Amino acid sequence: MAKKECIRNIGVIAHIDHGKTTLADSLLAGAGLLSPRMAGTARVLDYLEEEQKRKITIKTANIILLYNTQSEPYLINLVDTPGHVDFTGKTTRALRAIDGAVVVVDAVEEIMAQTEILTRQAIEERVCPVLFINKIDRLITELQLDEESIQKKLGHIINSFNDLIEIYAETPFKNQWKISATAGNVAFGAALYGWGFTADMAKRQALKFSDIITACKSGMSTKLMTTLPVYDAIFEMVIRSVPNPREAQGYRIQKIWNGNINSPMGEALRGCSDEAPTVMTITNTSSDGNGGILATGRVFSGRIKKGDRLYRVDASVESEVKIVYVDMGALHEEVEEVAAGNLATLVFAEKVGAGETLVDLVHKDGMVPFECINYVSEPVVTLAVEPKNPQDIETLQRGLDRLVFEDPNLKAAIDKETGEYLLSGMGELHLEVAVNELRSTLGIDVVVSSPRVVYVECIQKSGVAAFAKSPNKQSYFQVKVESRLEYEAAAEKKSVVLVMDEYHNILIDVEGKTTQLSKEMLEAVKSGFKYACTAGPLCGEPIHQLRVSLIDFEFAPGADISEIEHAVGKAVFGSFLTADPTLQEPVYKISLSTTSDLVAESSRILNSRRGRVSQFEQKDHLTQITGYIPVAETFGFSKELRSATSGKAIWQSMFDHWEKLPPKLAQETISEIRKRKGLPREVPKPERFMER
Repeated sequence: MAKKECIRNIGVIAHIDHGKTTLADSLLAGAGLLSPRMAGTARVLDYLEEEQKRKITIKTANIILLYNTQSEPYLINLVDTPGHVDFTGKTTRALRAIDGAVVVVDAVEEIMAQTEILTRQAIEERVCPVLFINKIDRLITELQLDEESIQKKLGHIINSFNDLIEIYAETPFKNQWKISATAGNVAFGAALYGWGFTADMAKRQALKFSDIITACKSGMSTKLMTTLPVYDAIFEMVIRSVPNPREAQGYRIQKIWNGNINSPMGEALRGCSDEAPTVMTITNTSSDGNGGILATGRVFSGRIKKGDRLYRVDASVESEVKIVYVDMGALHEEVEEVAAGNLATLVFAEKVGAGETLVDLVHKDGMVPFECINYVSEPVVTLAVEPKNPQDIETLQRGLDRLVFEDPNLKAAIDKETGEYLLSGMGELHLEVAVNELRSTLGIDVVVSSPRVVYVECIQKSGVAAFAKSPNKQSYFQVKVESRLEYEAAAEKKSVVLVMDEYHNILIDVEGKTTQLSKEMLEAVKSGFKYACTAGPLCGEPIHQLRVSLIDFEFAPGADISEIEHAVGKAVFGSFLTADPTLQEPVYKISLSTTSDLVAESSRILNSRRGRVSQFEQKDHLTQITGYIPVAETFGFSKELRSATSGKAIWQSMFDHWEKLPPKLAQETISEIRKRKGLPREVPKPERFMER
């Protein structure tokens, strides 16, 4: 761990079913932890019962591997990540801890939507990408392509991957990270059969591509596994092309850390020194089953050992490290200490959240946390959850709190109108897995509603300056709402930003008067704003992309906190209802592959559900359809498409954007939601909240 030059921190990322977990098995075999003949079927890093049953990766799994080269051993910290779009958030967090990403691409399907999304995320985190083109055997045995056609197809995949780097990489890395067979940062193979190679490996073995084709056609895959083991190809590529932790932190810290890069702390982080101040960022948390919290992440500088007291910058509290582990898949191996540049799992008695920054106590003053992790998707599907036995309400609350703590991409809330417990996630599968975990960990029977879509309330023009008084009439507020989407960001920077919430609503102090307020009063103003935005006046759905300008206010002496919160909320609602409010719905981007004869039927089904096709692309015998579909129209879509195509269509969808509902549909949806929540049929008038 102390020899930084011989450490590589890598993750394996891919579109679902492109062979990511199979490849991870092969890498374990290469490190002597698994029989090569079990690779591809063992799914060692998919150790959860739910993962084994569904044959998909649901969580990230870390394992530390030792790979011996002819010159010296290398320490490989490997992170296996989910490929399904509903669990993309876990991959996003894992990227913060690694320096290189092995991007796995199916040779037949080529680069898919999820491949692009994950690669873009890696590049934006300054994680160096390398490419493994998997399932080469399918080109030979299934598609029966000749050598020239195979070479052409592989060249197209490489060029497409380089296009992604050209689009998303920052200028210094555009050329540095481009891949080619001769550069050694692309490998080819069939992970399921255990063989793979780089150009250098093939050259050393005096093998031509025609030899690979002949071996596949004659059923000699086992021979290829012996002469060209896929783990050698991947490890050689990673050691050659992925930077060690010290090299990577030299350019990554500036991107992922908020502090001054030239300060002593900035120098320490860039230097990845064991003797520097201890700094760690947490990427994943879970319960250890004994009341403790397992916090997994990366040590960026210093050393961490049992008994250390670390300062949690985001929470502003101290916590003691009870145990230090390195991960071995489902198991944890206790160690004396973990040094800079390595991944570790710490045990704490208190809750430590994903995304937190830890620093030693000596350097806690002025320590700047790491950048917030930006997710590419949002929770857009909701379930109402309740226990069959009312006595289990408190147990359910604890279970929901635990789910949300361990998975920041889940949201739990109580509908203040209906009293329902709501659980929101990325999609139906995400919620299904969460509910199953709720049942298994709590041991209680819960009843869930049919999935619902999360809508957001928005405005279509600027509102009036609304004046509202507190219930006791002794304090007042005046605010004006505008759409953030239409407002200049530069103008925002000139004002005092008081708070921004999770739906990108922002509260602005135009005149800077809040500087005169006590901390308690200022928090009351912020709380009133947040409360108003949590459930808007149209139908109690969250408000989205709102800019609220605080124009004027006056507090009565000794004003009550709840009175202030109430007045702020009334003023926001009053101005909001004068701004032509409406609903926005979440829209998925969908990528659908099918045979040419089923393109018309697939497009018809998409269009019948208010979807639209944006692009057709021919990929050998398959046509890839790219388009958009409202989330509300996806319930039952899977069953209809499978039935119409006899299961020949495969697809993946992911949240892309919010879009205004057509006026008539917006009215119908608002009425339906208000009825479900037990609200009065009519949307309230602005005058209900405003006073002169």
